[in-house]
Formats: sequence, C-alpha cells, structure tokens
Amino acid sequence: MMFGNNPGTDETWKRIPERSVGAELGVWKGESSIKFLKRARHIHLVDAWAPEVFEESNEFGGYQAYLDRYSKLTGEATTEGFVKYYDKIYEGVKTKFYGRPVTIHRMSTSQWFNTFTEKLDWIYVDASHSYAGCLNDLTNAIKFIKPGGKLLGDDYGPKKIGVRDAVDTFIKNTGHKLNNFHADQFEVQL
Repeated sequence: MMFGNNPGTDETWKRIPERSVGAELGVWKGESSIKFLKRARHIHLVDAWAPEVFEESNEFGGYQAYLDRYSKLTGEATTEGFVKYYDKIYEGVKTKFYGRPVTIHRMSTSQWFNTFTEKLDWIYVDASHSYAGCLNDLTNAIKFIKPGGKLLGDDYGPKKIGVRDAVDTFIKNTGHKLNNFHADQFEVQL
C-alpha cells in the first residue's frame, strides 16, 4: 500500500495463527508487518524495493503514468528518483525490524519463489497488482504453505481489477473457497 495505513490489515492480523511462521509479499514500509508480528513467531518480508516490478503493471496506465503518479513521494518522475526512494524505504525497514523475528528478502517475488525452500503457516500477498503478476504470486504461494495453512491478501476489490481478476481466476483454477472478509482483504484456507 503506497499511501497511509491500511485499516483492512487490522482485521487480517487477527487471522494469523499464534506463534506461526509466515511471509508477507509486498512490504513497502512494513506497516502491515508490524501488525502481523503481534501473532507471528517469525515473518519473511519479501519486497524488491525497486521500480522495475511496476514495469509490468498497467494499474495506472503504464509505467510512466506510475512514475508520474508517485513523483510526489519520490520527488521526481524518473526511474533514478524511484531507486533512491526505494533504497531509503528499504533502509528504514531494516532499521524498523532490527532485532525482531523477521528475515528480509530484497528481491522480486519470482526470485524468492525460486530460492525459498521452507513450508509456512501462511503467506500474505500484496506485491504485484497486475493480473499476471498477482496470479503468479498466488499460484506459487500455495506451494509454500503447509496443509491447513492460509493464503491471505490485499486489494481484492473494484479498484484493483488486476488483483481481483487474478484472485477470481486462482479460485476457479484451484477450487479453493474465497473469504472476502473485510474491505479489500481476502483469505483462502488451504
């Protein structure tokens, strides 16, 4: 989530099993991660903190429109401005979570899926907002969740068409049951 606090995660963290181990895909500043740590024993924080992951998305009308939209955060509508901005955000996350039970993975979700080997109790998906990127995250995430675990996520609503359509396709393809429990938050019990 790029602006402000996400009230939906106030409800989501309550669905995370006590003393569980999970992952958050798409961390940004780590505001949701702080909430998730109220229940989790350990969290893998996965984010590229890089503008390249937005090149695939048409969420705001293409990459340049994305740069223009978020230039008020970065100070300029250039890739270089975003690199500096994301480096600053990443350093802030490292400081915020220093000494806490997290592992920070600065990489794309695709890279993480290709290198990670553990089975987790839950994964929270809030990285790519493109249809293909989100569907890839959902499809890969379930391979890393223990039986009986949870797949949780954000942006399942009318404003994030790529995410909504990807979740719907995922549910249709897998036969899992979707629980759209609060605003744009969703849960799939595996």
